[in-house]
Amino acid sequence: SNALDQFFTRPQMHDQLFQREIKSVEASVASMEAKLRSKILAPIRALVYETDELYGIARSRDCDASSSTLIDPEEGLRLYTFARILFLAFERCLAHVVEARGRLHDLLAWIRGTASQVRARGTATDSIQRQNARNRRVPDGVIRRVSNFLSTPMLSAVKDSDDIAFEQHRHLAECVIGVPLSDFFSDCVSTDNVALSSKMAVRCTLKSALQSAFQTCAVLFDKPRDAFTETLDRLDIHFETPHSILAAHSRIGAGPRADKSEAFEPKMIQPNDSSLARHWMIIVRSVKDNFIEVIAIPGNVQPKFYLQAGLALPDNHRVRNIQFYGDSGNSSLSPNLDIDAVTNEGRQSLGLIVERQEVISDGSEELHEELWLFKYDEISFEKFDLGPTSNKAISIAAADFNQENCVHLQTCKTSNDDDNVLVTKCRYICTHQNFVIREQTKLNLCGSRGTAGVLSFGASTSLDILDLEEDEEDDEDEEDDEDDSASGDESFEE
Repeated sequence: SNALDQFFTRPQMHDQLFQREIKSVEASVASMEAKLRSKILAPIRALVYETDELYGIARSRDCDASSSTLIDPEEGLRLYTFARILFLAFERCLAHVVEARGRLHDLLAWIRGTASQVRARGTATDSIQRQNARNRRVPDGVIRRVSNFLSTPMLSAVKDSDDIAFEQHRHLAECVIGVPLSDFFSDCVSTDNVALSSKMAVRCTLKSALQSAFQTCAVLFDKPRDAFTETLDRLDIHFETPHSILAAHSRIGAGPRADKSEAFEPKMIQPNDSSLARHWMIIVRSVKDNFIEVIAIPGNVQPKFYLQAGLALPDNHRVRNIQFYGDSGNSSLSPNLDIDAVTNEGRQSLGLIVERQEVISDGSEELHEELWLFKYDEISFEKFDLGPTSNKAISIAAADFNQENCVHLQTCKTSNDDDNVLVTKCRYICTHQNFVIREQTKLNLCGSRGTAGVLSFGASTSLDILDLEEDEEDDEDEEDDEDDSASGDESFEE
């Protein structure tokens, strides 16, 4: 009795403060119930409906002997069953939430009425404390419900389970009101050895049902992925020489089409060599410190030859990243809805992040990173026939690149240059100290928009957005170059 008196006469039991606390708690529980119904219950219902539709489609396709199905009907039924189990388990959890909300309301109302009666004890019959106690007294039904769930042992929300395993994670609040909500989120129950039926829902937690649904989805949708992989014409390419950086790109070939101006038609060192193909795969890789290998493979099921060319960078230059700057002609910005229309390629170039080493006056070294951009359609290739190989693999032989048999890349053309020189566009990116350990610079080129994004790391991380087609615009706006808005480049540092 003294303990109850001390509990109900605490300063925290002041009626106004306690009434404010009751409203806050009941509003929080009501908000949680509303979110459970709108954010979780509706998607689970949709999941049950969609998995039922998926199972029906898989079963109908399986009955048709003339067609092959990518969805296993048994796995489809298993997924639908687990979706139903998840739905029924969540319905039970939601029912427990509603029960907990009602019990919490009764318990708080009983505590408020009892606190008023304790304060009114020993006061006059017509005192304000006695009047408040009479007004706040709860009905006998509320008292019976509160005494019932306070005196009844709490059972697990999962049937046929060990109640001791759930007691470790239960909270004091759910033990007081007798609603084991945390049991639904426990992983103490596994669905591996349980018969697959709707009755299983009363023996599963939300966590176990959701894990089983995820596992079934992985098995179900791996079959279409594996089937598509097996039907693809895969070609494995083996290189005899290693590389540090590699980039690949697809090109539309000239083939037998009459207009070859808007397609890739590689130039040959030997004019008699034929190099017509409908599709090409271009591979560019850095094979040495300052040498780049360009390989063109025709897009046949089993190619009979490949083309090879070499690019040489000046001394003290090294490639740090390679990206293709290409527009396939099928831009998502303005798609061509005519299926029979001939697709013409847009601008096609190759972008390199080149690291230039420079020794400054005090003897230390600096590394300057630059973006080099050039068109590679004018490069002359050498043709190599492929020997007898397997149906899905080819081997690229090692090439002996040197300064004599490679195309030299330079940022400016001089009077002493011969025809074996290719002049590139150059954009300065950043400067680093040679001893600084940093992450490799990242490059992304967009041919359809004519832009480049360069993310460089060092003492500070900087992002440069470059307008690569700025130099190709007409000179009619030269008088506006003095304005700040003349350049389309932007730079951000962190």
